Amino acid sequence: MDAHEYSKGIKAAGRCKNIDLAIELFKEAENKGVKISSTYNALMAAFMYNGLADRCFSLFLDMKKDPTCTPNNVTYNIVISVFGRVMLIDHMEATFKEMRDLHLSPNISTYNYLIAGYISSWMWDDMEKVFQVLKSGPIEPNMKTYLLMIRGYAHCGNLEKMEEIYSLVRDHVNENEMSIIRVMICAYCKSSDADKVKKVKALLKLIPEKEYRPWLNVLLIKLYAQENMLEEMENAINEAFEHKTAITTSGIMKCIITAYFRCNAIENLENFIRQSVFAGWRICHSLFHCKLVMYGSHKNFREMQNVLDEMEDIDVNCNKRTLWIMYKAYSSTGQRSMILKILGKMFKHGYEIPDDAFPS
Repeated sequence: MDAHEYSKGIKAAGRCKNIDLAIELFKEAENKGVKISSTYNALMAAFMYNGLADRCFSLFLDMKKDPTCTPNNVTYNIVISVFGRVMLIDHMEATFKEMRDLHLSPNISTYNYLIAGYISSWMWDDMEKVFQVLKSGPIEPNMKTYLLMIRGYAHCGNLEKMEEIYSLVRDHVNENEMSIIRVMICAYCKSSDADKVKKVKALLKLIPEKEYRPWLNVLLIKLYAQENMLEEMENAINEAFEHKTAITTSGIMKCIITAYFRCNAIENLENFIRQSVFAGWRICHSLFHCKLVMYGSHKNFREMQNVLDEMEDIDVNCNKRTLWIMYKAYSSTGQRSMILKILGKMFKHGYEIPDDAFPS
């Protein structure tokens, strides 16, 4: 094999995550005296592709010492990309400066790697500066640039610019870039955009059903819960149950509970809790406290007692807030015997007693 064939073999081995083979081919090329800059670049790229940043940079230093090979703009692009991926921005910028000092012309890949590095480090102003350099010429942004900028604007919450870039490459994104579609959905979910639900639904239609993502499913549950869209929320919840996606954070659970409370959907809440317990979701006191408040507001004391039994069945203890909710519910109807029982439990556990428990 000649030098270029060795380079192709090393690159292919790296893409297949076979680093040992890539190194073996590199050494073989070295022993045969056909090692050139592209051979170094291929192995550096293999290290980069497999997340071996230290070994990639070490090989770069070896290359700089090798009298037979000289780093070129491809070499520097790889190093810039590596530093950007591991968020060593000072090193990335120093490498770019070194490249310019050597009069190696940066190309569109160079600028894209710089933008990607700034996005990884959430350095939005620097990301924007590089993009403006490209827009002013002579190197023009390419599709990769636009996709990066959509991602960057989505992450920083600049929906206006995100939509502006999306409009330039809409057809390509809608057909080929589901990951970008999901990033945009995420940006809308976290925004205060008045039409965010409409825009999210439009984007969701572009994603094939087989491309299910648990994190996106949970994000949609939260969105619909915050918007009091009970039917959509429950559809998303059922989808999570079907895919065995378990919600383990109390924040999302409280969003769901609050939606049921605002919609006064006690039966729906009952059904949700049963399914959540069975599916291994995060079970918190708020689930049962919401039921207690809702039953209490309807003076349904029998069901309130059933809630306490449910809590006991799954080892959820009766805490201070539980007793306060019970106290308020019974106080509203003057059920003195039950009030005294609740107060007794408060005394027993050392909880604070309501100020109106014993009027003077």
